[in-house]
Amino acid sequence: MEKQMNIQPRLAAGIRDYLPEDMIPRQKMLDAIRRTFELYGFVPLDTPGLELEEVLTGGDPAFNKQIFRAGLGDLEDADLALRFDLTVPLARVIAQYGSQLEKPFKRYQMGKVWRGEKPQAGRFREFVQFDADIVGSSRPESDAEIIALMGATMEALGFENYLVRVNNRKILNGLASFIGFDASKSPDVLRIIDKMDKIEWAGVKAELEKELGFGTKEFDALRKFLDLMEGEQEGLLEKVRALMSNSPIALEGVAELEEISKSVIALGVPREKWVIDLSVARGLGYYTGPVFETILTDLPSIGSVFGGGRYDDLVERFMASSIPAVGASVGVDRIFAAMEKLGIVKKEKTVSKVLVLNFDPDCSAVGQSVLSSLRRAGVPSEIYLGRELTFKAQLAYAVKQEFPVVIIIGSREKEAGVVQVKDMNARKQDSVAFSDVPDAVKRIVDL
Repeated sequence: MEKQMNIQPRLAAGIRDYLPEDMIPRQKMLDAIRRTFELYGFVPLDTPGLELEEVLTGGDPAFNKQIFRAGLGDLEDADLALRFDLTVPLARVIAQYGSQLEKPFKRYQMGKVWRGEKPQAGRFREFVQFDADIVGSSRPESDAEIIALMGATMEALGFENYLVRVNNRKILNGLASFIGFDASKSPDVLRIIDKMDKIEWAGVKAELEKELGFGTKEFDALRKFLDLMEGEQEGLLEKVRALMSNSPIALEGVAELEEISKSVIALGVPREKWVIDLSVARGLGYYTGPVFETILTDLPSIGSVFGGGRYDDLVERFMASSIPAVGASVGVDRIFAAMEKLGIVKKEKTVSKVLVLNFDPDCSAVGQSVLSSLRRAGVPSEIYLGRELTFKAQLAYAVKQEFPVVIIIGSREKEAGVVQVKDMNARKQDSVAFSDVPDAVKRIVDL
C-alpha cells in the first residue's frame, strides 16, 4: 500500500494560535477584565458562535459585513453564519428571553467572533471580544457607568497613561442642519472628517468638494466646528450649544453629555483620565447617542483599545418596541499587543509554582505525597513525568521551564523525613520537613 503523504501543518490566513507562553499572561489579562466587570455588577452571558444568517444581517439586503456562512445546504437550518460581534446576539437574547430578564440587565460576555476581512497587521479574521452592556436603562448614569468601567479596567490591567474620549453622535448628526447639507450624506461627511489627522484640512476640503459639492459657505461652517474640536476643554459644551443653536438634535446631544459628565465626576473618575472629544464618531452605524473610546497615550498609533456607546434602536429588528442599551467592547488582541509593547505583560512558560523532581524510583511515592500536600494547600504544583531519569537533566528542565521552586527528594532526604526546597531565583535551598513544605514554598512564591 502506498504511504499517504503527510498534510502540512499550517493555519489559514487571518487566524492564529496562542501557545502557553502567550496564553498564560493572556488568560491573566482576561481574568482581570472579568473581575473588574463583576465588580461593577455585570453578570456573565454566553451565546452560540453560530446564528441564523437573518439574525445577524437583520434581513437587510444592503448588509455589507463580510460574514462567514456555515449552512450545510440540505439541513433544516441551512442558512447559518458565524457571529461577527457579540452585540447582535445580545439583542436577539433580549428579544427572545425578555420576560425572564429583569431590566436593567447588566451583562458581560467574552467570546470569539469572525469577520471575513482581508488580513492585515493586527487585524484577524477570528478574534476575541469582551463586552459589557446595560440593557433597559436610558438614564445618563448608565453611560457614566460604562465610562467608569472603562477606566477601572485599564487600571486593573496595569495601564497608567490612558484617556477615555467621550462624544455624542447627536452632535455629529446635527452637522447636517448646522452646515446645510442633506442628512443622508452624514456618514460620508463624517468619514472624510475622520481623515483629518492623515490628510489635514486641505485634503478634507478637496474630498468634500469633489464628493459632496461643498462650497465656501459649508467650509466656513465646518471650520468653526473643527476649531471647537481642536480647542480647550474649558466651556466646550457651552460653546457647542452656542455655535449649533439651530440644530435641535445637536442641542439634545450637548444636554446628554452635560448630565453624563456630572455622573462621571460623581463616580470619582479622575478628571485627567477622560475628556469630551468631538472627533469621536465610532464606526458602527447603530450608535444613537453617547459614544466612547479609550486610547493609550503612550501608544497613540495603536488606536482605540476599548470602545462603545449607546444603541437604543438595535433590538427593534427583533421586536416592535425599542429598548435602550449602552455598552462597550475591549479590543482583546489589540490591548494584549499594547501590554507586550509597554512591558506590562510577563511571558510565562508554566502556571505551576513548584516542580517535584522524580529521579529516584524509591522516592517517587514520597514525592507524590509531598506534591499532594502542596496542591491541598492551594499551590499549583507538578511532578516531573518526562523520560529524563537523571537529577541533572530534570533540573535543566526546571530551569528551561522557569519553575520558581524545585523540590528535591533523594534517599538521604527520605530517610531524614525532609526535602530540599530550592529557590530557583535566589539560587539557594533549605532542608524542610515534609509537613512544613507548603508553608516554606509560600514564603518564596507569590500566591
